[in-house]
Amino acid sequence: MIAALFATPERSPGAAESMSFKPYERDSKPLSHAVSDSLNDYFRTLNGHAPENLYDVILAQVEPPLLRATLAYCRGNQSKAADMLGLNRATLRKKLGQYKISAKAAAGAPTTVAKAEAYSERRL
Repeated sequence: MIAALFATPERSPGAAESMSFKPYERDSKPLSHAVSDSLNDYFRTLNGHAPENLYDVILAQVEPPLLRATLAYCRGNQSKAADMLGLNRATLRKKLGQYKISAKAAAGAPTTVAKAEAYSERRL
């Protein structure tokens, strides 16, 4: 799912220097558009009331799936996942504990692993 939201470079034949970016699946929106749409819907439901701890609420919704998908892609290797995320391994482990995510369970989730493998194969 996360993989579908990002674009990857695709080299055109005969032009090694030029690169074009295409989304992986269908005509999916970039992640920033999906987040904007979700936030607009959220604010609309508030009916003028001010939200509390919005930053923490958003992180609690975004971080767990990001961590799970990255761990699945890295087949549970926390060092690789931390590198991909730009985090220190200790910080990753802290976040896994915070969200009660098991690295082994995230790596073994069949649907997530299948999506991660498909993403990995497309990158080759």
